[in-house]
Amino acid sequence: MKLSPQAEWGRAEAAAREIAAAEAAFARLPKGDVLLGYQARAVNKLFAGVSLLVIEKSRRIGLTWGLAAYAVMKAGAQPSAGGMNAWYMGYDMEMAREFIDACAMWARAFGSAAEASDEELLDGDVQAFRIRFASGFKIVALPSVPRALRGKQGLVIIDEAAFHKDLAEVLKAALALLMWGGQVVVVSTHDGIANPFNLLLDDVRGGRRKGEPMTITFNQAIEDGLFERIAMMAELKGRPLELGKAEWIADIRDTYGDDAEEELDCVPKEGSGSWLDPAALAACEHPDAGRPELYGGGLYYMGRDIARRRDLAVIHGFEEVGDVLWLRDRWLGRAATFQAQDDEAGRLIRSRRMVRYWLDQTGMGEPIVESEQRRYGETRVQGVLLTGPNRLDLAIALKERVDACKLRVPPRPELRTDFRAIKKKGGIAGSITLVNEGDVHADEFWAAGLACGAARTPYQPYAYEAVSGRDMSGESPLARRRLENEHGGGREGGFRGYRW
Repeated sequence: MKLSPQAEWGRAEAAAREIAAAEAAFARLPKGDVLLGYQARAVNKLFAGVSLLVIEKSRRIGLTWGLAAYAVMKAGAQPSAGGMNAWYMGYDMEMAREFIDACAMWARAFGSAAEASDEELLDGDVQAFRIRFASGFKIVALPSVPRALRGKQGLVIIDEAAFHKDLAEVLKAALALLMWGGQVVVVSTHDGIANPFNLLLDDVRGGRRKGEPMTITFNQAIEDGLFERIAMMAELKGRPLELGKAEWIADIRDTYGDDAEEELDCVPKEGSGSWLDPAALAACEHPDAGRPELYGGGLYYMGRDIARRRDLAVIHGFEEVGDVLWLRDRWLGRAATFQAQDDEAGRLIRSRRMVRYWLDQTGMGEPIVESEQRRYGETRVQGVLLTGPNRLDLAIALKERVDACKLRVPPRPELRTDFRAIKKKGGIAGSITLVNEGDVHADEFWAAGLACGAARTPYQPYAYEAVSGRDMSGESPLARRRLENEHGGGREGGFRGYRW
């Protein structure tokens, strides 16, 4: 997604502030202490000639920043000194931009002769960001597209590998570089025990693949000075930390809750990771989604997850634009009465071209489904029991949309967290089981899944043609009620005519 000029300028300003703070930090550090211990150990392994380095790490410890320093040293060196191109691949374009910004900072710090960063297209349509050096080499930050690495040589850094959409193909393309003397660094936090990243780590540890593993936990990073470095950077930015070291560490662990073991301590969960691929989900995010005022009169599909007390009651309404479902209406109600939930659903039905409306029929949803079908017709309103195969069917319907990038949702962290709370877990004979992450109920996931399930069946338009000049008012009361019930023209609004 291309940013507006204003957003691009804001991003550039923010990057400039980060670089200025980092350069100010350099001036305060003793000689040799620019990199923290774990950052230096990773870089030293690469300088020692490790061809494949697989690093499992804690979340947000700044390892990518250290790897950017190595990339600049390699790309800035002459061929006789071991210089080479460097290729960085994150799972989205924002990671690529941040890496190039970090490399630009290191180039200035090292006094490397580098040109200003710019953009290029690889293979005609793969957008990338690059810095070119006087050595003739360059650093290029790529999107997660396996073919972008084909035919390349040099250093490859695959960041947050566990969250790439097609890691197996990315690894295949990257590891092919090793026969030409390159280096591959695969680094990530974990996302399940069966994730391809963890399988690669197991292969290296078990000697089935030549390479070297490395682990950097949150506690190890703290021992190497992570807290002190973060505190110094916060002070330089004019936002000093309010918590002491012990309180800050406890706060970080509390923030991750049940995920702390996987996110901070490098212990993958038994589940196979998020059902929805993070990179694919990020590609579905758009700032115009979730804005009701942008509804353009298109066909409309609604999913409703029913709750009364502990969990959220959720209504997601999607407009079909071409073959893409755009989230237009997103209503959340905690402890909302059933009447309030029904009223919101009715308001949307009266103001949208409602095609299908699917509800969670489990438990307390049974009478609500019956009531909504009486109001809006059994053809449009369908209840779904969220148990066993039905859960999997709805999850597949949502996943198909996300993987094909035929869904648009707003870029909101809480929505992203909810969508990623459903994990997949392998079962007997290859079967798939869906499990919730901790206490997260994933109400928005299921509301969206219901809407995507409703949109799976192609819409069949219909029309009423009057016979001998008769219109609906000429039908018998019984025939009129039957037509209304079958096609959604109930008492509470919705379709009132015979042709859209």
